[in-house]
Amino acid sequence: MKKKRSESIRTQLLGPLFVLLVLQAAVIAGTVFFGGVSTELKNNEISILTGNVENTKLGLEKETLHHWTVMLNNSGFMSEEIRQILEKEGREPEDIYRDYALNSEIADKIMEKSIDMLHLSYATGVFVYLNGPSAVNSPEEMKAGFYIRNSNPGGYLNDNSSLLMERGLPSLAEKYGIPLDSFWELGFSDSGEKGAAGFYKLPYFAAIQRKTVQKDTMECAYLSPPFRLSPKDMQVITYSAPIIMKDGTVVGVCGLELSVGQLEQILSEVQIRGSFDECWLLGMRKKGTSSIVPVAGSGYLFNQYFNESDKIDYINNEKENISSLQSPDGTRWYASVENLEVYGTAGPFREEEWVLAGIARQSDLLAFYNAVRRMLLSSMLVPLIFSLLGAYMIGRIVTEPIRRLVTELRKKSGSRGLSLERVYVREIDELTETIELLNRNVERASSKMSGILEHAHVLVGVFEYEEEKNRVFCSKSLFEMLGWGRIEESYCYLEAEKFKSFMKQTFDSIEEKGERILKCLKRPEGNRWIEVILDQSKEGTILGVCTDVTANVEEKEKLERERNYDLLTDIYNRRAFREKAQAAIEGITDEIASVIMWDLDNLKYINDTYGHDEGDRYIVLFANCLKKFMESGGIISRYSGDEFVVFLKGKEKEEIRKTIRDFMKYIKEFTLDMEGGYEFPVRVSGGLSWYPDDAGDFDTLFNYADFAMYMVKHSVKGVVKEFDISEHTHNAYMLTGSEELNRMLDRKEVRFAFQPIVTREGSVYGYELLMRPDFLNMKGVSEVLNLTRAQAKLPQMEVLTWFAGLRAAKAEAEAGQLGKDEKLFINSIASVCLTKEGQKELEEQYGQLLSRIVIEMTEGEPAGQTFMQCKIDMARQWGGQTAIDDFGTGYNSEGVLLHMKPDIVKMDMSLIRRIHEDPNRQIILKNLLDFAEKNHIRVLAEGVETAEELEFLMSCGVYLFQGYYIARPQMEIRPLDPYIVKKMQEFSGKTR
Repeated sequence: MKKKRSESIRTQLLGPLFVLLVLQAAVIAGTVFFGGVSTELKNNEISILTGNVENTKLGLEKETLHHWTVMLNNSGFMSEEIRQILEKEGREPEDIYRDYALNSEIADKIMEKSIDMLHLSYATGVFVYLNGPSAVNSPEEMKAGFYIRNSNPGGYLNDNSSLLMERGLPSLAEKYGIPLDSFWELGFSDSGEKGAAGFYKLPYFAAIQRKTVQKDTMECAYLSPPFRLSPKDMQVITYSAPIIMKDGTVVGVCGLELSVGQLEQILSEVQIRGSFDECWLLGMRKKGTSSIVPVAGSGYLFNQYFNESDKIDYINNEKENISSLQSPDGTRWYASVENLEVYGTAGPFREEEWVLAGIARQSDLLAFYNAVRRMLLSSMLVPLIFSLLGAYMIGRIVTEPIRRLVTELRKKSGSRGLSLERVYVREIDELTETIELLNRNVERASSKMSGILEHAHVLVGVFEYEEEKNRVFCSKSLFEMLGWGRIEESYCYLEAEKFKSFMKQTFDSIEEKGERILKCLKRPEGNRWIEVILDQSKEGTILGVCTDVTANVEEKEKLERERNYDLLTDIYNRRAFREKAQAAIEGITDEIASVIMWDLDNLKYINDTYGHDEGDRYIVLFANCLKKFMESGGIISRYSGDEFVVFLKGKEKEEIRKTIRDFMKYIKEFTLDMEGGYEFPVRVSGGLSWYPDDAGDFDTLFNYADFAMYMVKHSVKGVVKEFDISEHTHNAYMLTGSEELNRMLDRKEVRFAFQPIVTREGSVYGYELLMRPDFLNMKGVSEVLNLTRAQAKLPQMEVLTWFAGLRAAKAEAEAGQLGKDEKLFINSIASVCLTKEGQKELEEQYGQLLSRIVIEMTEGEPAGQTFMQCKIDMARQWGGQTAIDDFGTGYNSEGVLLHMKPDIVKMDMSLIRRIHEDPNRQIILKNLLDFAEKNHIRVLAEGVETAEELEFLMSCGVYLFQGYYIARPQMEIRPLDPYIVKKMQEFSGKTR
């Protein structure tokens, strides 16, 4: 028969009372939660969100769509202006399709009113597309028109200083004082991102296919999805409508542009603030679907939860009149989705719906609803708790005599001759006498162990097992040491079977070695190591001594760990990783492997700004992230200060690539919490090499991964790049040439060659100073500049160019090789400038040469306005000149020419090559010469290599020449070849 479990008096009192109170609480809860009150509260909360969305929708339509519709409805002046031009010229609308001059006249005629429309519309841009050629000899796909962008939407200035021309003729830009953008193109072509031409092509062809008449123009109006005019441009949307003549001919498209950033600002201004946090989404969906493609969002919650989502799917809950969705992190949301009135029911684009969605977390929206539920629950629990407390107090009064006896017994536990007071309750007094008798028996047994414990010098627990008896003597320390529980007395007796069960449970997973046993016990406070010694010298008796040897074992493990692990991050150090990775490579049979080098991008900034303690926290945070690879069997290590390395194996490359992609997404969830509440995101760059495709040994794999990481660190950062042997062949100098570059910059010593620049009469106008580094690991100046740029040492290179170049020129002047009036062309880096101290030092050393300086702006770097003005001021202060180098390539284009207004423009050799045979190059030359003549600028033809090129350029009126046909660069200045001088004089005579 199973022994019934004993219960206390308090338990028997509390049980029935608890059951009664629970039944009472259940009745109250059923009335509240199933009586309709709860549902009504929830519906009220949801209706607040839907009301906010409806109001925000009305505000957004008023600020944008309705305003644009009115503007485009009033844009009929365009077709009227076109009609007047056609009547004046006696032309037909179809002539627009083929006459670039007619298109130019039309664009000029309607541009001013279009600019006024842009200022009044609060849009960021206006455009007019004409289905005809943009210029003479322009490509067939290049269509006429203009596209103007406003950097100050909503403001109205007296001039056009806030405007930029994205598309259109330079002559129009010059006429209206509108600068060309860096992404400017002559006309409209599909040159932006994929599908960027749809904003004008779709309404244009829709009007043609539907044979839309002029009065129904707005039926073909089109609101485009986000796109970029150029790959590096900002994202915009446009609202456009076809330009239709009275006879029904569709000649083009006009429209307004709004940047996505401006749209998000409008959305944030018109949204309604409620009693809960909500975010807003403006997007597109196919009619009849429940999947929104985001266009613009507002609110910090949107940026936090949905900013990376390509589409947002939702589920309509018709019962609750609300939609629901789930963000990528698993958070549940409510969404109210409203259709924007963009297209009519019969328009060609009616299947493309624009929607506004207000989104709120379910926990935020239903906060009041949940609070009411919690309050009701609390009102039921409080009476229950007070009732249980009353029963507890009654039980305490009843059991107090027994508790006093227990307390007295515990106080006198372990004392000899135990004597307890009587409470004059018969049952309790009988129990007291029994306890006193047992105590005397225990005292006799304990004396057997006292001798053993007196000789122990460490924490020990002991037991004595006698085969003749059915119990085992155990000390209190044994229970504590082996985790069997706690006993109040200094010793106790266990039944033999129970003792054997405890011992088996504790020591089942180890092997005995002779008479010694070592066991690791896992405890909440940490692992404990126990050594067990058994003594069976007395027949029929086993004496066991358990010793805590945790300190010795942990010291040994610590020494072993410090040998293999990095102390800061608790992952493998360099030595241990190399051993593990080499062993893993040797064990590979039919698998592949990879070595990935990681470098923390922002560690230096954190160390310099917040201190090295914060930098160490940043290192530890990333090391903990790397442990994610251990789930895939990866080996991880901290290789140096901010460099880490991972070894991964897999069946195929794509499996490893996916693991790395998942990791890059995984670390985006981690940030370093800084003082002031700022969160610093974890950002790393990586390089990867493959075994056995790239190399078969660890050292080579490591070096290749290190190289790939170096290339990433000095280019895009924040990605993982795979090793490319061809790139290694061409860019190995980036690693090997650093020492040579640093040596050259520190010593400020480098040789310069002199290449003559000659006038059309054959006289020397000046010399270009060309740097000629003497490096073993780098070929040419381009590699030197690439490495300089990668190491952020362009300012030091600028100083070297000036001082070493003028040192070489001064030496030639002192040797009598440099004439008194010949100019010195210095290639200056566009993105840096000498400091005031550097300029002063230059004036002190080479002041006699500075009036002959021509500062060339190199094309390898974008020319900042501040640095450009600094160089212009230097040239004016010294009495020198400025020049644009390599005009027509790189960053040196019409925009720089307009802003800088140089003394000399050097046409790049790519435009000079075989110019006498290429009509397109000739057009560019003619336009440049016309502009230069009007602005008193001299044109220098660079890279002249044939007599035919020279003769043609002279016939066109070019004044200065440079190139291999005339003279090659020389380390010392030499006279011009008389044959070349004679040729130039002959050509010059022909053209007079």
